[in-house]
Amino acid sequence: MFGVMDISATAMAVAPLASVSAQSRSPVSCETQQPLAVRPGLFPGSRPGYAPVVWKAKRVPKSCNVQIRGSSLAKETGIDVTEWNKQVRDERLSILETQALNALRKTIENYQRPAFPCALITGDVVILDLLSRVGAFDDEKVKIIFIDTLHLFPETLTFLAAVEKRYGCKAHIFQAAGMANKQEYDEKYGSDLFIRDVDEYDRICKVEPFSRALKTLEVDAMVNGRRRDHGAERAHLEIFEGGDMAKVQPLAYWEFRDCWDYIEKYQLPYHPLHDQGYPSIGDMQSTLPVPKSQWFEYGGERSGRFQGIKNKDGSTKTECGIHAPTSR
Repeated sequence: MFGVMDISATAMAVAPLASVSAQSRSPVSCETQQPLAVRPGLFPGSRPGYAPVVWKAKRVPKSCNVQIRGSSLAKETGIDVTEWNKQVRDERLSILETQALNALRKTIENYQRPAFPCALITGDVVILDLLSRVGAFDDEKVKIIFIDTLHLFPETLTFLAAVEKRYGCKAHIFQAAGMANKQEYDEKYGSDLFIRDVDEYDRICKVEPFSRALKTLEVDAMVNGRRRDHGAERAHLEIFEGGDMAKVQPLAYWEFRDCWDYIEKYQLPYHPLHDQGYPSIGDMQSTLPVPKSQWFEYGGERSGRFQGIKNKDGSTKTECGIHAPTSR
């Protein structure tokens, strides 16, 4: 569990401040519909209150035990600025939340066949909840796409079933063409294709199934969880990108910490592997835990992804190709 942290108190002025009513939501297991409680010492963010999807107990307390460092002036004057910083963060989240909800409403109102490719990482959990709040799952106004690479953690597939039950939605699952399971894949391509030819592995297991999903569902607007703080490749993202198929990034201006603040605020279940030190979850063979002290650094969320994998030109791999223009 984190101790004392420096937290930026500057709220990004990205939209007019609007009051967002926080619905009273207990942390509920999608499988048991029972209240959940925090598992001590397994905090994946800056505050207690994050509800793993598998533990049942009491309602999670709303108190915050994180001590936020103030300025040297505060030490000299004896003024405790902790509450001020908390208020600023709450205001920031309210602004970002309103902005994201408005972006999703615009998407539903102006496009015929929007879809959300969901990998069940932290930001995706936030978007799923935001989508439910704007009625996106009523009559499948927004379809959920899930790419099973056949190399995912078993916990990811279990969590997918729990999320579907919680929100009353059903994901459209796509995987490598003609492959019913991992055994068939290994027999045809070998279990080490991601080592021998990572571009071919990405094409077969990610890019082609993703492109097929977009075509099959005739998607005209793709909602996705990319954010500016993911790294340099995404540093200039806007919420909306036009084109033959629009892209909508409702969390573009959020930070990783904002996502966890939202999960705490609404007591949402999250991927259980976060409690084992994974800030982001992808394929088993290329995803590693990261010390929690690094989770909230710039690009820290994705720092455990694509480990040990290089592009053909020798550069460090940071993207799987799904968001490249050729994957549309």
